Amino acid sequence: MAEQHRGHSQNPLPPQVIAPPRIRLPIRISKGKVIKVQAKMRHPSRTGLRMIAEHVFAKGEPAFYIKKMEVFFRDALVSTYEMSAALSDDPIVTFKLRASEEGPVRVVFTSSEDKAYEASTMLRFTEG
Repeated sequence: MAEQHRGHSQNPLPPQVIAPPRIRLPIRISKGKVIKVQAKMRHPSRTGLRMIAEHVFAKGEPAFYIKKMEVFFRDALVSTYEMSAALSDDPIVTFKLRASEEGPVRVVFTSSEDKAYEASTMLRFTEG
């Protein structure tokens, strides 16, 4: 009968959970006003380093993080954010956008492995 080892796994890190990004717009949006938009991405961030002793690090698994976020409004690129492995897991990024017209808001996150994850939503005016 095979012996079971508890507490010792071959892969000590939990599985990396990645989910599609989401965009949150304010409830009240007036034409011409600056609004705060939130983009959320469920994605782990790993530096690629591992601790081998107190205050001593060595290369471990490959770095894995979100390296860029691009914001498009009405198909025009309006912002680009360059990020690093120092970004927290599951980041929420808040940015400002002038609601000059109604139209789609699209966010594209790009990982260190060059995989793109995107979300979009329609910006519609709710107040005159």
